[in-house]
Amino acid sequence: MKGIILCGGQGAGLRPITHTIPKELIPVSNRPVLYYILDSLLKADITEIGIVISEHEEIFKSYLKEYEKRNLEYEFIYQHQTLGLADTIAITEDFVQDDDFIVIIGDNFYELNLKELIDDFYNSTSNCSIFLHKVEEPESFRIAEVKEKQVLSIEDKPKNPKSNLAVTGIYIFDKNIFKGCKEIRPSWTGEYEISDGIKWLIDNGYKVTYNISRSLWLDLGTPKDILYANQYILSGIKSNIKGLVNEKSIITGNVFLAENSKIYNSIIRGPVIIGSNTIIENSYIGPYTSIMNNVKIIDCQIENSIILDKCFITRVMNIIDSSIIGENTNIVSQNTCKRANSFILGNDSNIILY
Repeated sequence: MKGIILCGGQGAGLRPITHTIPKELIPVSNRPVLYYILDSLLKADITEIGIVISEHEEIFKSYLKEYEKRNLEYEFIYQHQTLGLADTIAITEDFVQDDDFIVIIGDNFYELNLKELIDDFYNSTSNCSIFLHKVEEPESFRIAEVKEKQVLSIEDKPKNPKSNLAVTGIYIFDKNIFKGCKEIRPSWTGEYEISDGIKWLIDNGYKVTYNISRSLWLDLGTPKDILYANQYILSGIKSNIKGLVNEKSIITGNVFLAENSKIYNSIIRGPVIIGSNTIIENSYIGPYTSIMNNVKIIDCQIENSIILDKCFITRVMNIIDSSIIGENTNIVSQNTCKRANSFILGNDSNIILY
């Protein structure tokens, strides 16, 4: 079985971060979202992986160096235009050939044993298996109607849902899905929908089965989702202090401090992860905060936030909370008599002042 990871989306809900970095490479507990997907595939003994992208090939390559010494063979598959999920799957046919394959949308975040799904796919002699998750507002999702372990239909954002089982971004297919993707017509949106491709399988006598999630699954489409995933991973970290903590600093809870990082006169209250070559001075870093590499934080209070590489943050009076701060960002408060804010912001920026 081969793996397909879809990383060609624009990440509109995560702008402006995604103007410069694909959403699949945004760090959660200091590891890109893509790494969690790759680890789950390797754990399921899937080592041949196609990664669908629309741009940023060099950035992806630099991150994938992490896996050079592991038994992973990957190939980029270019998606030149966005015409729907069924069209995206169709362009992977040359890579997949006659093999069975698992498809994972790159902004999925889950706690799941993929090998169990794959074993069930083969044991049930399916042509397609989809992974479902119970949701509270089915009107906002692609919803499956099921009966006796088989999928009867799939409907996109139905007004009158036939279940509360949302179709996640995890699918297992055999080669017959390529027939379906070629036979269907565009929906009213102008896109080729995977729900129509799966419906073609059902209508033509192919077996479509399902599994229901009983653990964590998230669609990381917004900053709130990213921060929740960060909280989830940090809640399980263990303390490991490799850097320097001076005697006037206080560390409580589980804190990971990487090599060559230094904590001076500060309070760090875990769970917190801090990358390498980072300096924190006269500051408070609260629970569920991830700080990447080469960051400098002075006279600040930060909690429940993600700080990417090479940021400089100093003398911010109010606590920085529930924030994602992109690479090379400078946030500086000037101590002057004039109380004012000065911003230089790119497209799709979000600022909340209290």
